[in-house]
Amino acid sequence: MTPWFGQDLKGGAEQQAWQIATRLASRGHSIEVLTTCCHSFLDDWSENHLPAGEFFEAGILIRRFPVDKRDNLVFDDLNRELLAKPLDSFLPGVPPVSHDRAAIWQRHNINSQALQDYLQKHKVDYKKFIFLPYLYGPILQGLPLVAERAWLQPCLHNEVYAYLLVISEIFYQAQGLLFISSGERELASQLYGPMVFVKGGVAGAGVESDDLLVDQRVSLPSRLVSRRFLLCLGRRAAEKGTERLVAAFQSFRRLYPASSLELVLAGPGAGSYTDNQINVTDLGLVSDAEKAALLQMCLALCQPSTNESFSRVLFEGWICGKPALVNRNCLATATAVQEAQGGWLAGSEDEWVEQLAYIDSQTISELDKVGTKGLQYAKDMADWDRVIGRYESLLGLIPKPNTLTSLDRNSKCIHQILPNFSYGDAISRQAVQIRNWLREGGYESEIFALQIDPRVSDQCKQYQSKAISSLDAILYHHSIGSEITAVAADHKGPKVLIYHNITPAEFFYPYWPDFASLLRQGRENLWILGRLFPIAVGDSLYNSEELEVHGFNEPGVLPLAIDPLMWNIAPDEILMRQLQDGKHNILFVGRYAPNKCQHHLVEAFASYLTLGHSARLILVGHGGPNDPYTNYIRRTVDYYGLHDHVIMSGHVTDAQLHAYYRTAHIFWSMSEHEGFCVPLIECMWFDIPILAFRSSAVPETINDTGLMFTEKDSFFSISVLAMKLVMDSNLRSAVVSRQRMRRIDFLPENIKPRFLDLIKLL
Repeated sequence: MTPWFGQDLKGGAEQQAWQIATRLASRGHSIEVLTTCCHSFLDDWSENHLPAGEFFEAGILIRRFPVDKRDNLVFDDLNRELLAKPLDSFLPGVPPVSHDRAAIWQRHNINSQALQDYLQKHKVDYKKFIFLPYLYGPILQGLPLVAERAWLQPCLHNEVYAYLLVISEIFYQAQGLLFISSGERELASQLYGPMVFVKGGVAGAGVESDDLLVDQRVSLPSRLVSRRFLLCLGRRAAEKGTERLVAAFQSFRRLYPASSLELVLAGPGAGSYTDNQINVTDLGLVSDAEKAALLQMCLALCQPSTNESFSRVLFEGWICGKPALVNRNCLATATAVQEAQGGWLAGSEDEWVEQLAYIDSQTISELDKVGTKGLQYAKDMADWDRVIGRYESLLGLIPKPNTLTSLDRNSKCIHQILPNFSYGDAISRQAVQIRNWLREGGYESEIFALQIDPRVSDQCKQYQSKAISSLDAILYHHSIGSEITAVAADHKGPKVLIYHNITPAEFFYPYWPDFASLLRQGRENLWILGRLFPIAVGDSLYNSEELEVHGFNEPGVLPLAIDPLMWNIAPDEILMRQLQDGKHNILFVGRYAPNKCQHHLVEAFASYLTLGHSARLILVGHGGPNDPYTNYIRRTVDYYGLHDHVIMSGHVTDAQLHAYYRTAHIFWSMSEHEGFCVPLIECMWFDIPILAFRSSAVPETINDTGLMFTEKDSFFSISVLAMKLVMDSNLRSAVVSRQRMRRIDFLPENIKPRFLDLIKLL
């Protein structure tokens, strides 16, 4: 699905659509293209330049539908208003215009009611839909109609349209996402959240390289023969960074007047940037042969644009073995250069000048070494055969075996039982994940609990006597003393105990003596359960070792699966607006409990504020109005006079939690006892650097990826470390980079094999 389609269209998204359709068809897939009768982006969107109906071209069926009439003046006025807004004024999760104004922009976009009607009527006739690109009416109106079969190929740019609410909605609604570069996916994660990392993948985009692999040096303009020059290839315009590059080159020439280095511009655009005094030559539009010659003979390629989702010219340069200098503020090109190690990054004019001087100082051999790395990267990410292979894999056109169905089943039913089933609770979420895996494998599987939160009552059943047959297998989640423990202990069929740790009762006696007794009872029950459960796992090695101490035989480890798809929702808009006001957002997520030491965090935060930066402490968690420990936290806030600086959220929705994670600058934990601590992994998906007290399972969970401290005798020293983690960009980047590697370990697909091994033991 694309608003216009044809081999003659030159835009990047249009070329991508043509190549995907024709190349998938050439591999034997049945492909249809649904599009409009409008010829191209450059034509009147309310005019039908092409006939409606069915047409065959290049082995594919093209269905064209008439476009609707629209008020182009209203659209153009609003579009100018949107484009006039400075890019640095946009905030993720905060629409740049009112919802009413955005609705007008959508209503007078290019649209086709006939196309929507066809989708509604025939959606079951298609296995998959690819919608490309992201900002036009047929995509915005059509994708929601077939969301369960829809893949969005956004060709995303960091521009005002990407911040509109209607755009974020289609990212959340689509079944999957297809990106043409890692940087494009990175941008999407910044705008819409971490679900993009698991909802789709990077397919890449092919580059036609035949002309580039033929020696075209004879086509080089005569004035450039034997000259040392850098090349900027593509549309010459301010929004593409051309003026920024020329200004930087001018500064370079002032600092290095003896240099023979030249800058050559080539591509369409108005006016000319030629300036012989500073060795800048603007060739304008060039032939394919001249373009190839320029790429083959330049020292390096310059790509100053900040607004790319792929940049074909970058890969064309690499195919010719040329290194690249790109704008560090463009995620698509900067990420590609970093992954390939095929060039350099520059942001400010001083950085551009510095890098220009560096390139000028290098020998051809040294430059070729860098260019060769780019060439190897391009052979993978820009080779059409590999690109289409990734499309086939991501779209599920290559069948995958269901590993669970291959198991021998001694029990047809495997149920789970646990004391409580709660909204947003990590144990409850794990139970749902396990149930889904079991059902996928053909087992009958239910979750039974004594206490069920009404908000998730559709996911769980109330436990009743005889609800589970003695022939059924059970998975019992142990986390507290409960009446359900006796049910699990007495079960005669196959069974497994999954241990989530029990907080030592000593933490709670000063606040909740009755609750502390339940904790003590749950821990004492372990001595009995160790004899009754031949199979047991902890959700961390820390918990597994505790089971071993209590007499369990060779307990294993089944970590909790953390699925970023739980954030496939829009963050709370009000909070996103409030929390992006320039203050440092210091976050901790966890129930208000004495072992988690939120009172220590409040005290340390008071020291943080003395360091001179405006900040707020956000304690996401809950405790009742008469809860003693919650009241103790509030008294601590009162004592330090922090009413205007501390948010105690209470119960939050998933959308609100999404907003708190999205806007946090640091995750700071003073907790003294954790059996796993799910929020530590969740914040990794939001690239929030972690500062944590080294205790219990915390070191194991984060695996030394964040910063940890071992003493609490100086809250001021800890607050200085927190400030450094917030302010030092190099330290933040190093921590986030390590956390990105760690978070992968807890993806469902990486935990599922351990679960399958556990089920085999039944």
